[in-house]
Amino acid sequence: MRDLPGLKSVTGVWRLAEQWLAAGDSERVAELGVRLVGEYRGREQELWQYVTMRDGLLRLLARTPGPGQVLATGRLAHALGGSHFPSLAASLLVSAQQPADLAVLFSDGADGPDELRACLVQELVVRGVDLAGLPQVANWAGASRQRHGRFAWLPLSRAEFELGYPVPARFPDGESRTRQEALSWHSGSAPVPLPGVRETTAAATGELIAAAARNWAEDSNGWLEARVFEFVEPLTAASLPAALGTIGLKCTAVAAQVSLSRCFPVEVWEVLFDAAAEGGAYESAEYGAYGRLAAWRSLAGLTGVEEGTLVAEVEALAAAYRWYSFGTDSGWFRRQCWDLAIAALSPNGCRLAVLAATDTY
Repeated sequence: MRDLPGLKSVTGVWRLAEQWLAAGDSERVAELGVRLVGEYRGREQELWQYVTMRDGLLRLLARTPGPGQVLATGRLAHALGGSHFPSLAASLLVSAQQPADLAVLFSDGADGPDELRACLVQELVVRGVDLAGLPQVANWAGASRQRHGRFAWLPLSRAEFELGYPVPARFPDGESRTRQEALSWHSGSAPVPLPGVRETTAAATGELIAAAARNWAEDSNGWLEARVFEFVEPLTAASLPAALGTIGLKCTAVAAQVSLSRCFPVEVWEVLFDAAAEGGAYESAEYGAYGRLAAWRSLAGLTGVEEGTLVAEVEALAAAYRWYSFGTDSGWFRRQCWDLAIAALSPNGCRLAVLAATDTY
Protein backbone atom coordinates (compact mmCIF):
# COMPACT_ATOMS: atom_id res chain seq x y z
CA MET A 1 0.00 0.00 0.00
CA ARG A 2 2.78 2.42 0.93
CA ASP A 3 4.95 1.73 -2.13
CA LEU A 4 2.21 1.51 -4.77
CA PRO A 5 2.62 5.08 -6.21
CA GLY A 6 6.34 4.44 -6.89
CA LEU A 7 6.02 1.04 -8.54
CA LYS A 8 7.17 0.77 -12.16
CA SER A 9 5.14 -2.42 -12.51
CA VAL A 10 2.27 -3.93 -10.51
CA THR A 11 2.95 -7.47 -11.74
CA GLY A 12 4.37 -8.57 -8.39
CA VAL A 13 1.32 -7.33 -6.49
CA TRP A 14 -0.93 -8.92 -9.09
CA ARG A 15 0.80 -12.33 -8.72
CA LEU A 16 0.50 -12.11 -4.95
CA ALA A 17 -3.25 -11.54 -5.23
CA GLU A 18 -3.52 -14.52 -7.59
CA GLN A 19 -1.64 -16.68 -5.08
CA TRP A 20 -4.02 -15.67 -2.29
CA LEU A 21 -6.99 -16.46 -4.49
CA ALA A 22 -5.54 -19.83 -5.53
CA ALA A 23 -5.16 -20.65 -1.83
CA GLY A 24 -8.84 -19.90 -1.30
CA ASP A 25 -8.28 -16.58 0.47
CA SER A 26 -10.64 -14.43 -1.59
CA GLU A 27 -11.38 -12.27 1.45
CA ARG A 28 -7.75 -11.18 1.58
CA VAL A 29 -7.90 -10.15 -2.09
CA ALA A 30 -11.04 -8.15 -1.35
CA GLU A 31 -9.32 -6.54 1.65
CA LEU A 32 -6.47 -5.41 -0.59
CA GLY A 33 -8.97 -3.84 -2.96
CA VAL A 34 -10.87 -2.13 -0.16
CA ARG A 35 -7.64 -0.72 1.31
CA LEU A 36 -6.60 0.56 -2.12
CA VAL A 37 -9.91 2.36 -2.54
CA GLY A 38 -9.69 3.87 0.94
CA GLU A 39 -6.16 5.10 0.37
CA TYR A 40 -6.15 6.27 -3.24
CA ARG A 41 -9.72 7.05 -4.28
CA GLY A 42 -9.81 10.36 -6.16
CA ARG A 43 -6.25 10.04 -7.47
CA GLU A 44 -7.15 8.09 -10.60
CA GLN A 45 -5.71 10.70 -12.98
CA GLU A 46 -2.24 10.59 -11.41
CA LEU A 47 -1.92 6.95 -10.30
CA TRP A 48 -2.21 4.42 -13.09
CA GLN A 49 -1.03 1.82 -10.58
CA TYR A 50 -4.16 2.33 -8.49
CA VAL A 51 -6.51 2.17 -11.49
CA THR A 52 -4.84 -0.99 -12.81
CA MET A 53 -4.98 -2.78 -9.47
CA ARG A 54 -8.50 -1.59 -8.60
CA ASP A 55 -10.02 -2.72 -11.87
CA GLY A 56 -7.95 -5.87 -12.04
CA LEU A 57 -8.85 -7.06 -8.56
CA LEU A 58 -12.56 -6.56 -9.23
CA ARG A 59 -12.33 -8.60 -12.43
CA LEU A 60 -10.15 -11.27 -10.84
CA LEU A 61 -12.58 -11.83 -7.99
CA ALA A 62 -15.73 -11.73 -10.11
CA ARG A 63 -14.38 -14.12 -12.75
CA THR A 64 -13.19 -16.77 -10.30
CA PRO A 65 -16.07 -19.22 -9.74
CA GLY A 66 -17.41 -19.86 -6.27
CA PRO A 67 -19.68 -18.29 -3.64
CA GLY A 68 -16.67 -17.02 -1.66
CA GLN A 69 -15.52 -14.98 -4.62
CA VAL A 70 -19.07 -13.72 -5.16
CA LEU A 71 -19.19 -12.37 -1.60
CA ALA A 72 -15.72 -10.87 -1.92
CA THR A 73 -16.73 -9.15 -5.16
CA GLY A 74 -19.75 -7.73 -3.36
CA ARG A 75 -17.54 -6.34 -0.64
CA LEU A 76 -15.19 -4.64 -3.10
CA ALA A 77 -18.10 -3.29 -5.17
CA HIS A 78 -19.58 -1.86 -1.97
CA ALA A 79 -16.32 -0.02 -1.27
CA LEU A 80 -16.11 1.31 -4.82
CA GLY A 81 -19.71 2.58 -4.72
CA GLY A 82 -21.44 4.65 -7.41
CA SER A 83 -23.31 2.98 -10.24
CA HIS A 84 -20.51 2.11 -12.69
CA PHE A 85 -18.65 -0.41 -10.55
CA PRO A 86 -21.71 -2.31 -9.27
CA SER A 87 -22.99 -2.45 -12.85
CA LEU A 88 -19.62 -3.75 -14.11
CA ALA A 89 -19.36 -6.22 -11.22
CA ALA A 90 -22.85 -7.56 -11.91
CA SER A 91 -22.04 -8.12 -15.57
CA LEU A 92 -18.79 -9.91 -14.70
CA LEU A 93 -20.43 -12.05 -12.02
CA VAL A 94 -23.34 -13.21 -14.15
CA SER A 95 -20.96 -14.02 -16.99
CA ALA A 96 -18.64 -16.16 -14.86
CA GLN A 97 -20.63 -17.55 -11.92
CA GLN A 98 -23.36 -20.12 -11.57
CA PRO A 99 -26.71 -18.39 -10.93
CA ALA A 100 -27.18 -20.41 -7.73
CA ASP A 101 -23.90 -19.05 -6.32
CA LEU A 102 -25.07 -15.48 -6.84
CA ALA A 103 -27.86 -16.03 -4.33
CA VAL A 104 -25.39 -15.57 -1.45
CA LEU A 105 -25.40 -11.83 -2.15
CA PHE A 106 -29.16 -11.74 -1.50
CA SER A 107 -29.04 -13.43 1.89
CA ASP A 108 -29.53 -11.47 5.11
CA GLY A 109 -26.36 -9.70 6.17
CA ALA A 110 -24.48 -10.24 2.91
CA ASP A 111 -22.03 -7.43 2.16
CA GLY A 112 -22.67 -5.61 -1.08
CA PRO A 113 -24.56 -2.55 -2.29
CA ASP A 114 -28.22 -2.82 -3.24
CA GLU A 115 -27.17 -1.23 -6.54
CA LEU A 116 -25.18 -4.40 -7.26
CA ARG A 117 -28.15 -6.61 -6.40
CA ALA A 118 -30.50 -4.57 -8.59
CA CYS A 119 -28.06 -4.84 -11.49
CA LEU A 120 -27.63 -8.57 -10.90
CA VAL A 121 -31.39 -9.08 -11.18
CA GLN A 122 -31.48 -7.36 -14.56
CA GLU A 123 -28.35 -9.15 -15.81
CA LEU A 124 -30.01 -12.46 -14.98
CA VAL A 125 -33.23 -11.44 -16.74
CA VAL A 126 -31.31 -10.34 -19.85
CA ARG A 127 -29.76 -13.81 -20.03
CA GLY A 128 -33.11 -15.53 -19.69
CA VAL A 129 -32.63 -16.90 -16.18
CA ASP A 130 -35.95 -17.76 -14.54
CA LEU A 131 -35.89 -15.98 -11.18
CA ALA A 132 -38.44 -18.45 -9.84
CA GLY A 133 -35.58 -20.93 -9.62
CA LEU A 134 -33.64 -18.52 -7.38
CA PRO A 135 -36.04 -17.81 -4.48
CA GLN A 136 -33.69 -15.49 -2.57
CA VAL A 137 -33.12 -13.38 -5.67
CA ALA A 138 -36.81 -13.36 -6.61
CA ASN A 139 -37.88 -12.43 -3.08
CA TRP A 140 -35.40 -9.57 -2.92
CA ALA A 141 -36.40 -8.33 -6.38
CA GLY A 142 -40.08 -8.39 -5.49
CA ALA A 143 -39.63 -6.65 -2.16
CA SER A 144 -37.10 -4.07 -3.32
CA ARG A 145 -38.49 -2.91 -6.66
CA GLN A 146 -39.87 0.37 -5.37
CA ARG A 147 -36.55 1.16 -3.66
CA HIS A 148 -34.82 0.87 -7.02
CA GLY A 149 -37.04 3.11 -9.09
CA ARG A 150 -34.73 3.07 -12.09
CA PHE A 151 -35.34 -0.64 -12.59
CA ALA A 152 -38.81 -0.91 -11.07
CA TRP A 153 -40.25 -0.04 -14.49
CA LEU A 154 -38.72 -3.11 -16.13
CA PRO A 155 -40.41 -6.53 -16.08
CA LEU A 156 -38.64 -9.45 -14.40
CA SER A 157 -38.90 -11.52 -17.57
CA ARG A 158 -38.03 -10.74 -21.15
CA ALA A 159 -40.43 -9.33 -23.72
CA GLU A 160 -40.92 -11.36 -26.89
CA PHE A 161 -38.54 -9.28 -28.99
CA GLU A 162 -35.88 -9.51 -26.26
CA LEU A 163 -35.67 -13.22 -26.99
CA GLY A 164 -33.78 -12.65 -30.26
CA TYR A 165 -33.98 -14.63 -33.45
CA PRO A 166 -35.63 -16.46 -35.16
CA VAL A 167 -38.10 -13.87 -36.44
CA PRO A 168 -41.27 -14.43 -38.43
CA ALA A 169 -41.02 -14.60 -42.20
CA ARG A 170 -43.41 -11.70 -42.74
CA PHE A 171 -44.25 -8.46 -41.00
CA PRO A 172 -47.52 -8.15 -39.06
CA ASP A 173 -48.95 -5.93 -41.82
CA GLY A 174 -48.25 -8.59 -44.43
CA GLU A 175 -45.33 -6.89 -46.19
CA SER A 176 -42.48 -9.20 -47.07
CA ARG A 177 -39.01 -8.32 -45.87
CA THR A 178 -37.27 -8.74 -49.22
CA ARG A 179 -39.67 -6.36 -50.96
CA GLN A 180 -38.72 -3.59 -48.54
CA GLU A 181 -34.92 -3.70 -48.65
CA ALA A 182 -34.18 -1.65 -51.79
CA LEU A 183 -35.88 1.68 -51.01
CA SER A 184 -33.67 4.67 -51.78
CA TRP A 185 -33.72 8.35 -52.68
CA HIS A 186 -31.26 10.27 -54.85
CA SER A 187 -31.05 14.04 -54.83
CA GLY A 188 -31.12 14.12 -58.61
CA SER A 189 -34.12 11.84 -59.00
CA ALA A 190 -37.66 12.97 -59.75
CA PRO A 191 -39.22 14.84 -56.78
CA VAL A 192 -41.34 12.74 -54.46
CA PRO A 193 -44.46 14.57 -53.23
CA LEU A 194 -44.28 14.98 -49.46
CA PRO A 195 -47.11 16.03 -47.15
CA GLY A 196 -46.67 19.07 -44.93
CA VAL A 197 -44.38 18.45 -41.97
CA ARG A 198 -43.38 20.11 -38.71
CA GLU A 199 -40.89 19.08 -36.07
CA THR A 200 -42.41 18.20 -32.68
CA THR A 201 -39.36 17.08 -30.71
CA ALA A 202 -39.95 17.85 -27.04
CA ALA A 203 -36.90 17.90 -24.76
CA ALA A 204 -38.12 14.95 -22.69
CA THR A 205 -38.93 12.91 -25.78
CA GLY A 206 -35.56 13.63 -27.35
CA GLU A 207 -33.83 12.54 -24.15
CA LEU A 208 -35.80 9.30 -24.11
CA ILE A 209 -35.09 8.49 -27.74
CA ALA A 210 -31.39 9.17 -27.26
CA ALA A 211 -31.04 7.00 -24.13
CA ALA A 212 -29.47 3.99 -25.85
CA ALA A 213 -26.70 6.04 -27.48
CA ARG A 214 -26.28 8.73 -24.83
CA ASN A 215 -23.03 7.17 -23.62
CA TRP A 216 -21.52 7.48 -27.11
CA ALA A 217 -21.80 11.26 -26.91
CA GLU A 218 -21.15 11.77 -23.20
CA ASP A 219 -18.34 9.26 -22.60
CA SER A 220 -16.71 8.91 -26.00
CA ASN A 221 -16.16 10.85 -29.23
CA GLY A 222 -19.62 10.36 -30.67
CA TRP A 223 -22.56 12.54 -31.51
CA LEU A 224 -26.23 11.76 -31.92
CA GLU A 225 -29.52 13.07 -33.25
CA ALA A 226 -32.93 12.25 -31.75
CA ARG A 227 -35.91 13.98 -33.37
CA VAL A 228 -39.63 13.64 -34.07
CA PHE A 229 -41.67 14.93 -37.03
CA GLU A 230 -45.41 15.07 -37.68
CA PHE A 231 -46.86 14.94 -41.21
CA VAL A 232 -50.30 16.19 -42.15
CA GLU A 233 -50.81 13.16 -44.40
CA PRO A 234 -49.43 9.64 -44.04
CA LEU A 235 -46.00 8.87 -45.41
CA THR A 236 -45.73 5.91 -47.73
CA ALA A 237 -42.83 3.50 -47.91
CA ALA A 238 -41.87 5.03 -51.25
CA SER A 239 -41.76 8.57 -49.87
CA LEU A 240 -39.94 7.78 -46.63
CA PRO A 241 -36.35 7.87 -48.01
CA ALA A 242 -37.01 11.28 -49.57
CA ALA A 243 -38.52 12.49 -46.31
CA LEU A 244 -35.41 11.46 -44.39
CA GLY A 245 -33.28 13.31 -46.91
CA THR A 246 -35.21 16.57 -46.92
CA ILE A 247 -36.82 17.22 -43.52
CA GLY A 248 -33.73 18.87 -42.03
CA LEU A 249 -31.93 16.05 -40.24
CA LYS A 250 -28.29 16.83 -39.50
CA CYS A 251 -27.26 13.30 -40.42
CA THR A 252 -28.67 13.70 -43.95
CA ALA A 253 -28.12 17.45 -44.38
CA VAL A 254 -25.84 17.22 -47.44
CA ALA A 255 -26.81 13.73 -48.56
CA ALA A 256 -27.05 12.93 -52.23
CA GLN A 257 -28.58 9.55 -51.39
CA VAL A 258 -30.58 7.95 -48.58
CA SER A 259 -31.19 4.20 -48.57
CA LEU A 260 -33.70 2.39 -46.41
CA SER A 261 -34.22 -1.17 -45.16
CA ARG A 262 -37.26 -2.49 -43.31
CA CYS A 263 -36.48 -4.27 -40.06
CA PHE A 264 -38.21 -6.07 -37.20
CA PRO A 265 -38.63 -4.90 -33.58
CA VAL A 266 -36.26 -7.69 -32.50
CA GLU A 267 -33.55 -6.19 -34.72
CA VAL A 268 -34.21 -2.70 -33.39
CA TRP A 269 -34.00 -4.03 -29.86
CA GLU A 270 -30.65 -5.68 -30.51
CA VAL A 271 -29.21 -2.48 -32.00
CA LEU A 272 -30.44 -0.35 -29.08
CA PHE A 273 -29.35 -2.80 -26.41
CA ASP A 274 -25.91 -3.35 -27.95
CA ALA A 275 -25.38 0.41 -28.31
CA ALA A 276 -26.01 1.00 -24.62
CA ALA A 277 -24.61 -2.21 -23.12
CA GLU A 278 -21.43 -2.37 -25.22
CA GLY A 279 -20.88 1.38 -25.47
CA GLY A 280 -19.06 3.39 -28.10
CA ALA A 281 -15.44 3.51 -29.16
CA TYR A 282 -14.10 4.17 -25.65
CA GLU A 283 -14.97 3.03 -22.13
CA SER A 284 -18.65 3.91 -22.27
CA ALA A 285 -20.35 0.54 -21.76
CA GLU A 286 -23.42 0.47 -19.53
CA TYR A 287 -23.51 -3.36 -19.36
CA GLY A 288 -26.60 -5.51 -19.25
CA ALA A 289 -28.72 -3.89 -16.53
CA TYR A 290 -28.44 -0.27 -17.59
CA GLY A 291 -28.21 -1.34 -21.21
CA ARG A 292 -31.63 -2.95 -20.93
CA LEU A 293 -33.07 0.11 -19.20
CA ALA A 294 -31.64 2.44 -21.87
CA ALA A 295 -32.98 0.30 -24.72
CA TRP A 296 -36.48 0.30 -23.24
CA ARG A 297 -36.31 4.07 -22.71
CA SER A 298 -35.33 4.59 -26.35
CA LEU A 299 -38.20 2.38 -27.48
CA ALA A 300 -40.61 4.41 -25.36
CA GLY A 301 -39.41 7.64 -26.94
CA LEU A 302 -39.41 6.27 -30.47
CA THR A 303 -42.99 5.03 -30.08
CA GLY A 304 -44.16 8.34 -28.60
CA VAL A 305 -45.04 7.49 -25.01
CA GLU A 306 -43.83 9.04 -21.78
CA GLU A 307 -41.26 7.46 -19.53
CA GLY A 308 -42.97 5.16 -17.05
CA THR A 309 -45.64 3.95 -19.48
CA LEU A 310 -46.28 0.28 -18.88
CA VAL A 311 -43.70 -1.83 -20.68
CA ALA A 312 -46.49 -3.98 -22.11
CA GLU A 313 -47.88 -0.88 -23.84
CA VAL A 314 -44.47 0.02 -25.24
CA GLU A 315 -44.10 -3.54 -26.51
CA ALA A 316 -47.51 -3.41 -28.21
CA LEU A 317 -46.68 -0.09 -29.85
CA ALA A 318 -43.31 -1.39 -31.03
CA ALA A 319 -45.10 -4.27 -32.74
CA ALA A 320 -47.50 -1.84 -34.45
CA TYR A 321 -44.87 0.64 -35.63
CA ARG A 322 -42.99 0.23 -38.91
CA TRP A 323 -39.24 0.15 -38.34
CA TYR A 324 -36.43 0.98 -40.71
CA SER A 325 -32.68 1.28 -40.68
CA PHE A 326 -31.21 3.82 -43.04
CA GLY A 327 -27.92 4.87 -44.56
CA THR A 328 -26.65 8.03 -46.20
CA ASP A 329 -23.61 9.37 -48.03
CA SER A 330 -23.80 12.69 -46.19
CA GLY A 331 -20.49 12.20 -44.34
CA TRP A 332 -22.17 12.61 -40.95
CA PHE A 333 -21.62 8.95 -40.07
CA ARG A 334 -18.05 7.83 -39.35
CA ARG A 335 -18.53 4.55 -41.27
CA GLN A 336 -16.99 2.46 -38.51
CA CYS A 337 -18.70 -0.20 -36.44
CA TRP A 338 -20.36 2.51 -34.32
CA ASP A 339 -23.05 3.76 -36.68
CA LEU A 340 -26.71 3.64 -35.70
CA ALA A 341 -29.64 4.91 -37.77
CA ILE A 342 -33.24 4.01 -36.90
CA ALA A 343 -36.48 5.46 -38.26
CA ALA A 344 -39.81 4.61 -36.61
CA LEU A 345 -43.05 5.31 -38.50
CA SER A 346 -46.32 5.29 -36.56
CA PRO A 347 -49.17 2.97 -37.58
CA ASN A 348 -51.05 5.90 -39.17
CA GLY A 349 -47.94 6.98 -41.07
CA CYS A 350 -47.98 10.54 -39.71
CA ARG A 351 -45.38 10.41 -36.93
CA LEU A 352 -41.73 9.81 -37.79
CA ALA A 353 -39.14 9.40 -35.03
CA VAL A 354 -35.43 9.17 -35.78
CA LEU A 355 -32.42 8.09 -33.73
CA ALA A 356 -29.03 8.46 -35.40
CA ALA A 357 -25.65 8.13 -33.68
CA THR A 358 -22.03 7.65 -34.62
CA ASP A 359 -18.71 7.29 -32.80
CA THR A 360 -15.03 6.75 -33.57
CA TYR A 361 -11.63 6.36 -31.96
